[in-house]
Amino acid sequence: MSSTEDRLGRFFDKRLAPLAEKLRARGTRFFPMGPDAQAASYYVAPRRGRPEFIQLDGPEDCEAALRALWEGHGMPELAALAGPLLELARQIEIREDEMGEISPFVYVMY
Repeated sequence: MSSTEDRLGRFFDKRLAPLAEKLRARGTRFFPMGPDAQAASYYVAPRRGRPEFIQLDGPEDCEAALRALWEGHGMPELAALAGPLLELARQIEIREDEMGEISPFVYVMY
């Protein structure tokens, strides 16, 4: 297993799995686990008047934006995870000098 896989596995085991249990115990569901025979439709009208995108001026803005989003949805447990999640992203980021050459046998799409 690679170092990245180890880090992701530890993050999952120590942060995400316990958080999922807390949210599940609280009754939080992010999406239905199966079809709803009582539902007439699954269509949800889009919200009007709110921007779809927000301006992030740099990586440091991501934590605050995630925290605000999750707090706005009433999920303080997820909001507390914003900092550690972005720290993990920094740790596993692939840097330019770590990227290898593309094999001539790989079809390049762009």
